[in-house]
Amino acid sequence: MIKGGGGALFKEKIVMYCSKKRIILAGSEKFVYKFDFPLPVEVHPFARSSVLKSLKEYGIPNIRIGNKDFPFMTENGNIIYDISGYRYKDFDDIKAIERDIKNIPGVIEVGLFPKLTDTIFYKIDKEKGSFEKILI
Repeated sequence: MIKGGGGALFKEKIVMYCSKKRIILAGSEKFVYKFDFPLPVEVHPFARSSVLKSLKEYGIPNIRIGNKDFPFMTENGNIIYDISGYRYKDFDDIKAIERDIKNIPGVIEVGLFPKLTDTIFYKIDKEKGSFEKILI
């Protein structure tokens, strides 16, 4: 699962891992079998240049732009790089990808949430006003 589109991925991950039960509600367009959308990476501003170089090994990192064409700032005062055009060889080992990116000095958090046990997923059909439980 990838989260962090709203920029709160550091806090989202803390809440996710501290929760005894997790229920994820998402629109049907969010359930995909191929990662073809940007992966958010939260970065301390002091390290943005060095992290940018390192992230190029994983794909094409673009700094997220906020209001008035300035870099988007998270609630924690950090910036976000969105990686597209992945160069990952294998998405079967998401934990390794997460670990490798988090090992880059200056990276605060990665928007990857490896398969979480005890998590219930519901797919919402906005047109029908219904939802269904998804087994992952």
